[in-house]
Amino acid sequence: MILWNAFYKYFLHSGAAVRSITAGILLGFFLLRQFGIIEKSKGFFLKISPRTWLFFILFIGFALRLAWVMWSPYSPPAAGTEDTFMINHARDLANGKGYITAEGVPSANRPIGYALVLAVIFKFFGENLDLVAVINLFLTLLTLWLVYRIGAAAASEFVGLLAAFLVAIYPTSIFASRIVLEEHVFIPIWLAGILLLILDYQKAGWIKVLWAAILFAVGAHFRTYSFTMGLVPFLMWFLFKKNYGQAFFRLFAVQAIILLVALPWAIRNYYKMGDPILYSTYVGGAFYYSNNSTSDVRYPVYPTLEQGGDAAFLQAKTEVESNRAGKAAAWRWIKKNPSIFIQKALGRGVYLLGLSREGWIVKDNFNTIRSGRTRPSEKLIGKIDKLDNDFYGVIFLLAIFGVIVFFFSKAQIPRKPGLGCLLLTILYYLSIICLTLGHRKYRFPLEPIFCILAAYGLTFFTTPPRNIPAAAKP
Repeated sequence: MILWNAFYKYFLHSGAAVRSITAGILLGFFLLRQFGIIEKSKGFFLKISPRTWLFFILFIGFALRLAWVMWSPYSPPAAGTEDTFMINHARDLANGKGYITAEGVPSANRPIGYALVLAVIFKFFGENLDLVAVINLFLTLLTLWLVYRIGAAAASEFVGLLAAFLVAIYPTSIFASRIVLEEHVFIPIWLAGILLLILDYQKAGWIKVLWAAILFAVGAHFRTYSFTMGLVPFLMWFLFKKNYGQAFFRLFAVQAIILLVALPWAIRNYYKMGDPILYSTYVGGAFYYSNNSTSDVRYPVYPTLEQGGDAAFLQAKTEVESNRAGKAAAWRWIKKNPSIFIQKALGRGVYLLGLSREGWIVKDNFNTIRSGRTRPSEKLIGKIDKLDNDFYGVIFLLAIFGVIVFFFSKAQIPRKPGLGCLLLTILYYLSIICLTLGHRKYRFPLEPIFCILAAYGLTFFTTPPRNIPAAAKP
């Protein structure tokens, strides 16, 4: 019931406009194909080189984000949001105080990567958050190029260009430009590693595996989602090529490098805090908040002692104690309630991907207003929020169509293993979300991949049907 209720609430009860728009797009492409309009227009697009199209897409993506950065009245940090903690940590690091709490105690409550990047900027340029926004713009160019390269490698150059264009005009990505957010750095690092996995699968090379592992290892210090990415190449080689030796080699090689890169931070944490925390002490809390008797599929619930909350977790005095107690309490609850755990876990995945509007990025943009600026009207904010949500919903449903095309359209579009890598990456990512927290902002790293799958699905209408030879007579 938990899973069905989540699916009904986030996919069937809401999102009617999104479903209608998606159906209209698919019907429109179908009619354009039936009347030969797509085929006739190909000549125009082929006259322009892919490099020119890519340059145009990069320009569009940069210009839209620059316009938003200049217009947005947002002034970080926003009270109660994560950028506050990141900026405070960066300030402490830049001033030589180390990675500490507000009370001055050594901390590992969040991965250190983004705070360290901000600290370097603060050290040399002062607390110039406008400069951070400009850096975000150039990181977007890298993201767009990587989306193009992954789409081209996984499917075709057309898919790469169309996917890059979809990301270039993607509202969530545009609205994030001014926000101080780890994903600005994590997403291009992660995508670069995924691209290398695809290229390695196409033409094996240990250098590609090495660099992919290094990228995943570094990325895990921004967002921990890449800390076991060795599972993706393992499954690729195990399931698709059935080369079990190469599969295990990639699993152990990638995970060994990820562990080696994490060791310095773990040693620091052991020396400062008495426990070799690899990335963050918040892992235990996230695990417990999502796996207890009062937790919801939507947001973490913080049960009190009266509600059956774990005493050891609630009375913990340090981050380390809280981390240990949270993990232990969550595992105890899971062992006692395996069926409820599975339903809640799957429900978190459904919530994360849901179609109902919940514009975290829009809320963050209008949380704290810059001096001399005024907050836009609620009507305008509502329209921006709707645009953000509806665009995601359409892309997601088109991505689902792309998955259907991938599995069922053998005679139309070739199924390339690179797309299989993207599907495995999505499943891997969702498995982490299902175990911990499912806030909508955590789907942000998946959205460029959804754009690739959506672009692949639309090639169903732009690729001429193949002539399939008739079966030989007996």
